[in-house]
Amino acid sequence: MSPELGLIIAPRTTYAALVRLPAHASFLLALRRPLLVAIVLGVSVAISATHAVNPLLVASTTIAWSYVVALQMAIALPLVAGPSRRTVGLPRALDLFFAGHAPWSLFALLVAAWGLATSTESIWPIVAAALLPCALTARIVHAFFREVLALDAAAALRRTVTQQALTWAIVVAINWAASAFTPRLIELGRQL
Repeated sequence: MSPELGLIIAPRTTYAALVRLPAHASFLLALRRPLLVAIVLGVSVAISATHAVNPLLVASTTIAWSYVVALQMAIALPLVAGPSRRTVGLPRALDLFFAGHAPWSLFALLVAAWGLATSTESIWPIVAAALLPCALTARIVHAFFREVLALDAAAALRRTVTQQALTWAIVVAINWAASAFTPRLIELGRQL
């Protein structure tokens, strides 16, 4: 079984096994999983937006949406590099952290497939389905802090809450700005 699927099923057990494997990770190797996440995002967005996939479209969409992975790296880096009894070096820790992206990568691909297979305009099935990767990711992140950084339960919980809160705050802020939500609220207030 791949490490990514193992993390979905049994994150603590999988991370405990992964940190025991001998591995020399350079910072270049540490970028392999973030790059894979960016490509999955590029493929998913390309399919969702155009119902087509070709190398140029995937490359341009991957580049355009790579800021998402860069933001995830910016959030993870201080939490991973911070004080801990880390069981592996920083490059390997970052690689293992991004292995935990599997629930969202699978979700993105399933949403793209859903868009191809259905003609429904309702987003509620997608919103409901998003609860699963939300829960799985929090569980995986907590297991990462416990097993890879060897933090006690309370410290792992604090870092998990911090990572999740920062991630969701940025997601909301970007979507708020992209949808011009503030001017819409002001206009709504004027109408009342």
